[in-house]
Order: sequence, then structure tokens, then C-alpha cells
Amino acid sequence: MSKFHGRLLTASLAFLGLSACGDVSPPDVAQHSTRQDELVADAVPLPLPAGCLLTSLDTDRDGICDIVEAVLGTDPNKADTDGDRLSDYVETFGFGGLDLSALGANARKKDVFVEVDYYPNLRPSQAVLDKVVTAFASAPVSNPDGTTGITLHLVVDQQIAAADADMNLSPVWTDFDVIKAKYFAAARAPYFHYMVFANQYDGGFSSGISRGIPAHDFVVTVAVFNGTEQQAAGTLMHELGHNLGLRHGGNDDNNYKPNYLSIMNYEYQFYGFELNNKVGSLDYSRVQVAAVNEAAVNDLTAFAPVAPTTEQDLGKIYGLRFNGAQVAMFSATDFVDFNNNRQYDFNPYALDFNRNGVATDVFPVSQNDWAALVYDGGGQIGFAAPGMSRSLGREETFLVAPEKMEPCLAVNPDRAP
Repeated sequence: MSKFHGRLLTASLAFLGLSACGDVSPPDVAQHSTRQDELVADAVPLPLPAGCLLTSLDTDRDGICDIVEAVLGTDPNKADTDGDRLSDYVETFGFGGLDLSALGANARKKDVFVEVDYYPNLRPSQAVLDKVVTAFASAPVSNPDGTTGITLHLVVDQQIAAADADMNLSPVWTDFDVIKAKYFAAARAPYFHYMVFANQYDGGFSSGISRGIPAHDFVVTVAVFNGTEQQAAGTLMHELGHNLGLRHGGNDDNNYKPNYLSIMNYEYQFYGFELNNKVGSLDYSRVQVAAVNEAAVNDLTAFAPVAPTTEQDLGKIYGLRFNGAQVAMFSATDFVDFNNNRQYDFNPYALDFNRNGVATDVFPVSQNDWAALVYDGGGQIGFAAPGMSRSLGREETFLVAPEKMEPCLAVNPDRAP
């Protein structure tokens, strides 16, 4: 338990006239697999927090008695008050030797933890990390503490030794697991995603790959084509998006979907948007945009919002891109020069947005990504939470299995943007 929470509980419980008891050291839990961890969580009782008795009422069975939850401001009827798949107990008191609260976790505001390891000379700059952290902090996501945004903890941990830095991870996850087993602490596994800034995988020139959708692990490999900081930041957020349940079309696999204004769309992965007068800003889709028909593109009607998205929401998004080029600098609610011919065409025309050789595709309504994030890491995140369901109602753990994941945005190193 952090010193802050200790002082808070001591002061509050003294006021309430409660005695602190049940201060037991956490058990030394060996963690070898998610399923084993889940069974251990059910089998090993959590140490009682100060202020709780064995007989104290714990409605949600999260290990924190209701009277202490009242002090903390967490929901006694929910083991995970903020819905980030990290239980109130572990975000407040830690477990298994890991103190998430000391790392900044807040049981009343969504947190996402990622351990970042890197090959020699590939340590991400603070500017790269800040771009992604800022994007999450600016997310239109409400929290029980009254704030908005998600706290993204990109914990840069350690450099992979040169002897272990396989320059071509192939097969990617077989070789990745060798690194993960040596460098990723087992105590973090139920709470952290794990990523590595590596050189290359499977002999290609892909920018990165996620271990399924949603998932626990991902790799960023922009180094293979000497990627820029902007490309590194965009790819980090893109692959993390896959870990959080997003596909290349949001809730579908329609890549280059023109009405999908998200870093998950290849059009924006390396470039971002212009938001709040900042070029290169990263964002998942925060709007829902009406369907677009390739056979009847209209510059004058452009994009239409789908409730609850408004025209005002669309008017905040600039830097639109189609078919590999940024079009005239107007917002998503203005006239849009879709074919980038430097004029607004008065008549509808056909345009092959997704580059599949035909201009007859219809792209369905795009989703608000921020409202659709999946925090359970493909079933691997969410430990030490008795009574908290690990299921999100899916029949399968993955929306896209690891073996079905295609390499993300590949670049010819001789023509890197």
C-alpha cells in the first residue's frame, strides 16, 4: 500500500473509530500463466486492508470491505470501479510484491500500463512517449473521479542486451517469447502489456505487430526503415490500439476506410491529425461518421455525423488524408476535396479509397474507438480480483487470433515517408 493511501486510511479510520487489523504480508505467488494466476487469485485470500475485519461486509468481494471503500470513494458494488480491468484492490493496495498505486494507479480513473523494453540504440525518446501519453490523457472518456481521459503508464524498463537482441524475430512470437521470459517480470504480467522496440520481424519491413486483437504483447519495428519519431509514436499507439481491441477499421477490417478518423487507419498511422492547432496529434476515433459509398463520393456533402457525434465534433478534426495524400486543410465537417484535385467537384464521382482496384465498396458507419476499448489484454489482464468477471461476453478470447494478424503498415526502406 502506498504511503498516501496509508495516511488516508489511517486518518479516515481514526475518525470513524475503527481499529486497523489484518495487516498481512502478501503471499509470494509464482506466476507462470494467466490461467494459473486466475486460479491462484481465487484460492489465495487477499491480505485484509487496514480497517477491514474478517467479518466486515464486502459486497463486491474485491477484498476491500465496504466501510473502507466508502473512505476511498470506490464503488462497493463493483470490484473494478473505473472499468479498466484492474481491480480496486490491486490499484489501491497492490499484490504479489507489485504496488500499482506507487506507479500512479487510481481506482477511480482508468489506467493502462505498458512495460517498454528496447534494443540497443532504440530507446524511444521522451517526445515519442509524450505524444502517446498526451493522446490518452485527452481521450473523451469519463471517470468516476469526475475527470476525463485515460492515464497511460509507459514504463520504460530496460535495454535488451546485444546478445539477446535478435535482429530478425522469426517466427516473431517464438523469438519474442525468449526475450519476454528473460526481461518481463512475472509479477507485472496480470497488469501490464509488454512491448519491445525491436529491429525487424519475419524478414519484412512492417512497422509492427500485435499479438492478436485484443492482446497482451506487441512489437514496434520502425527501426527497420529508420522510422521517424512521429512514425514511432504513431505505430506505438496503433499497435497498442490492437492490444486494446481495435481493428484497422475500428470494429471491422476495412483498412483505409475514409470515414474512420483514427490512428488505426493506415492513412493516419504515420502522420496523425491536426487537433487543437497541433500537427501530428495522435488520436483514436472520437466520432461516429456516416457510411461512405465509393461509387458516389460528394465533395460538397462530405462527412455526416451520426449521433451522438455532432457537426461541431467533426469541425475539430483537421489534416484529413485519402489515397496517401493530405487534402486541403479544412475540417471533417467542411467541404472535402476527397480526390485532392484542388477544387470542389459539384457532381458525385467514384473513388477507390481502399486501393483494391474497384470503386464500388460501401464503408459502414465508423465507431467511436475510445468508447469501445477492451482492457482485458485478450483475457490476460485482470488478476487479484475475487468476484470480478474476466469475461467480456465473447465466445473466443481473441477477436483476431495471433496467427491471423497481418503485419501492420509495411514500408519500402528506400521510400520511407
